[in-house]
Amino acid sequence: MYKSIKRTPRLDPWGLYYDGIENINKKNFDVAISNFDKLIIKFNPDSIIFSPNGCPCAACFAGNKLSKIQRYWLIKAFGNRAVCYGYKKKYEKAVNDFESVLNIDNKNIKSLHNIAHIKLLTSDFHAAIKYLTKIITIDPEHNKSYLKRALAYREIDENEKAIKDFEYHSYLIKKNKVRY
Repeated sequence: MYKSIKRTPRLDPWGLYYDGIENINKKNFDVAISNFDKLIIKFNPDSIIFSPNGCPCAACFAGNKLSKIQRYWLIKAFGNRAVCYGYKKKYEKAVNDFESVLNIDNKNIKSLHNIAHIKLLTSDFHAAIKYLTKIITIDPEHNKSYLKRALAYREIDENEKAIKDFEYHSYLIKKNKVRY
């Protein structure tokens, strides 16, 4: 009766983005990474791909000013590609992409939180504490950061700091009536 119509991949930014998200939801991470790669290439100035080892990257070149549109799409593309790498347990690539987001927006709490989470997974507790502390500096009521930082402090036997963070996390939960 009805024939299944194979959809042509969309090459506009929203099409690439939503195709990538759809592939993440289907756990087709390699295909999603390919979608986000195309989005990154589309919005990188002069086709300069962000350095996989941190700076210097396109966002940090002297005098470079990314447009609002470039910033918007590069943050989405790098952030979601990093999520794919995280699911694939390619943590170094994930952290590099989250760092690329931070090169564009150094107060991006999602990227800071995801890096901290990876650092906890890989038992790099001192680095996790550094990223969680930065989140708390930006948003002093980010209760999950206090909880995760407390867990990291406990792992490195800084128990007084851990207790202080656990107590403040509990205070924020009650204050903001957060339910888990």
